[in-house]
Amino acid sequence: MKTTEVKCAMNLGSAFRFKWMIQGRKRVADTGAESILAAKGIHVVDPEEVFTQAYVKHQVPEHLLKKSNSEEAHANVPKQKPCYIFHKRFSPIAGISQVQHITNSVVRNELPESILGVIKENSTEEDEYVKESIVHAHLLDSHQEKLPRIIDVVNRPGWSFPREYGIPLWRKNNSLTYQLQLILDKNNQQPTSRYFLENGKSQVSFNHFGEFCHMIHEAAFILVSTKCINPILSNDKINETKIEVIPDIYPLSPLINCHPQTKYELKESSSVPNSNLYPHTVHVHHNQPIVRMKDDEFYARSLIHSFSHAAAYAKSYSKQTDGILEKPVVLQCVHNIKEKYHFSVFQLNTLDLTSSIKNVFWTQPYLHLFNDCIFKGGMPKLEGYNPQVFKMLKAFHIQA
Repeated sequence: MKTTEVKCAMNLGSAFRFKWMIQGRKRVADTGAESILAAKGIHVVDPEEVFTQAYVKHQVPEHLLKKSNSEEAHANVPKQKPCYIFHKRFSPIAGISQVQHITNSVVRNELPESILGVIKENSTEEDEYVKESIVHAHLLDSHQEKLPRIIDVVNRPGWSFPREYGIPLWRKNNSLTYQLQLILDKNNQQPTSRYFLENGKSQVSFNHFGEFCHMIHEAAFILVSTKCINPILSNDKINETKIEVIPDIYPLSPLINCHPQTKYELKESSSVPNSNLYPHTVHVHHNQPIVRMKDDEFYARSLIHSFSHAAAYAKSYSKQTDGILEKPVVLQCVHNIKEKYHFSVFQLNTLDLTSSIKNVFWTQPYLHLFNDCIFKGGMPKLEGYNPQVFKMLKAFHIQA
């Protein structure tokens, strides 16, 4: 048997490049065809002397290549004044108190009576539909893809776990939210007045005590309606927020852990497509397999997402006088991390973050939709289902 040289994987790339180098040095061989044709009296002509170019390349003048002033203003080039960019990865170190300073908001640790007063018990049929939706989204979905690597730094540090295929977390969250919305629409049919939009993105810029800030936040789904949610606080109650005090976080800055950037592009847009629609409920998902955050930070992210979507809508479509809105914007937020659901309501009263009038944020502790949803003995099993979550979704859905 002939012995051959063993080629390992490290040599594949170099061998491939060597072959390309050798093949690239080849020259066109002289076959003698030209001399034979010349002996027969046939004149050989260079093709470039006969054929013309397919098209003539015209060089564009340099003055036409320069951008206009408006395009240069939004170009992603270094700028003199830095900007603090808030996005989904921003983590408030001081928790919800830090976000209160950023958004000029006061917090109420209970949802408004307009929501608590309309909470009703679920029917048996509704609970069965919700359970089926959970099992379908987490176990029975046919969509499969390679899941993120498993990392266990406590029990098996440095161990390389085998890659698994399954339903990704973003797919579970989107599928479950969509199925729950279908159940709500089935019970409260309002097909002509509400629309369930996917991947709503809001961008808004503002000044925070002389510092330039820009928020970019995305919502997995946003429910919009032709009717806005009525303001929860009257004008007299809004004026009473002047005497309310935001918790002090000194010596920390409200912008701590948000690094200023000199390369940015300023665009302002609302997740609501036009002025004939109003934001109703925003659904925010965290699709990272490992989310390390405390409860206070969980609630803080709900506040900053609510402010971002409400402020982007108000800046685009609402009327204001010196930053004070003529009609406040009320927005409901459903924020979930895996099986944890946080319900909150935000009323935007002012876009002036230095105003004595403050925005208001209603919150409550998060709820668990279920404890576990796994296969046991080859059968899908849901454990610890909590009907309180769907009760809250129903109360949010009937607000108008």
